[in-house]
Amino acid sequence: MKETLQDKEAVREKVRAGYAEIAQHGSERRKSSCCSGMSEVDSDTLARHIGYTAEELAVLPVGANIGLSCGNPGAVAALRPGEVLLDLGSGAGFDAFVAAPKVGATGRVIGVDMTAEMLAKARKNIATYRQRTGLDNVEFRLGEIEHLPVADASVDVIISNCVINLSPDKPQVWREIARVLKPGGRVAVSDLALLKPLPSAVVEMVEALVGCVAGAALVPEIERMAKEAGLEDIILKAKSAYIEGMVDWQDPLYQKIIAHLPAGTKPSDYITSLEITAHKRAVPGLDTTQGRIPSKAASRLEVYDPAMCCSTGVCGPTIDPVLVRFAADVKWLQDQGVEVRRFNLSQSPAAFVANEVVKTALTERGEAALPMLLVDGRVLASGHYPERNLLRAALSLTSGASSLFSPAVAELVAIGAAIAANCEPCLKYHYLAAQRLGVCPADMARAVAMGVKVKDAPHQSILRLADKLTGASLSHPAVALDPCCGDPAGTDKPSGGCCDAKVAPGTTD
Repeated sequence: MKETLQDKEAVREKVRAGYAEIAQHGSERRKSSCCSGMSEVDSDTLARHIGYTAEELAVLPVGANIGLSCGNPGAVAALRPGEVLLDLGSGAGFDAFVAAPKVGATGRVIGVDMTAEMLAKARKNIATYRQRTGLDNVEFRLGEIEHLPVADASVDVIISNCVINLSPDKPQVWREIARVLKPGGRVAVSDLALLKPLPSAVVEMVEALVGCVAGAALVPEIERMAKEAGLEDIILKAKSAYIEGMVDWQDPLYQKIIAHLPAGTKPSDYITSLEITAHKRAVPGLDTTQGRIPSKAASRLEVYDPAMCCSTGVCGPTIDPVLVRFAADVKWLQDQGVEVRRFNLSQSPAAFVANEVVKTALTERGEAALPMLLVDGRVLASGHYPERNLLRAALSLTSGASSLFSPAVAELVAIGAAIAANCEPCLKYHYLAAQRLGVCPADMARAVAMGVKVKDAPHQSILRLADKLTGASLSHPAVALDPCCGDPAGTDKPSGGCCDAKVAPGTTD
């Protein structure tokens, strides 16, 4: 049945339902390929056709590859040990499990998918991956790629394989990519794109939407969206071999598409597999390979944490205030140019074995030796998290004023900004992030109140001008507070600071 696909939520629900079906039955019966699921044998054939090696496929958990690929973004990304990688639309974990050994025990791979059935399949595969590789560096999160459950500037590399075309809000996806990438970070995407607009009969096919075709964007549009999101060094490479292979293999979806194309045309005249690479602009003075500010005093701090539910321990129903304080100290150290590497016993056990000092301490004292902090290979603390003053001295940092801009403060600022910008997803995301950091409801309420003041200030200002010019009574002095100085509009302001700067010399109120 033909359906119009204008409503974004309707599109998202169609995609979600289609992928839930693939997660449950995709490996049990033959279906169409990319984004529609294939049999196990056909999935491996497709993977080899688009560049995956036999060695990469051999270590995959059974069922991780369900034929949803149209390229090999992990190979394009040129992954390095220690990097944090994010896989958008991770499905059953195929690309995440292929990439994880390349970033190694000190790296991390995060997969995000909006389909609960896919997420369950991927998480079930983690145990097999651990057994086959000895690594514990993969996690999967439920979320939409338009609103990623990932912190700002926290990811070195982003990959995605035949997923962005499914989004009903592609510009927002590219903005999210730019948000979560570290300065100098890179993105490698394989996706289906259009060389020219599809006939309306194909666009309205629901199976073509779930099959990664009907929702695909034109190649120039993809470049524009990536550029407007703030990415640069954008390179687009069209690869027609994938589409031609689908036709040669008489893929069911592509046979239906052919039936709806004008006479004398073929799918590859309209559709291509597109390889997209780009970088996030590096902040001047930053080491773009690591996203840190170079410093003469910079050293390396290694933190070996006890088993925790997440990489910092600042999560779950109860949060240790010591961990909140230490997380803020780690952020401060990174801002000073210190290279910080943090390993969680439950997530990266191989890292504990690889370091002889830590391995010996664990043998002698067990987990009582944790946390253990090493500065340039030498033990700084064992069994506790040291205070910032000790960290500053051990790392030879100057004793300047400490930054108050902690992760908790950053989330409060973001909450206020979300209110001022009328951004509901932003508010939800930063509320949850602040909650995980242990921010109390009262402080969040103050941030909301300040956001309301900032949002309302221009509105009240124009109403006061209207009152002055027309004699009307439209403004509300009781609520028209100055968001900077906090006093009621129209009263005398204290001298000094920003309050004096508001009225330019020679002007009158």
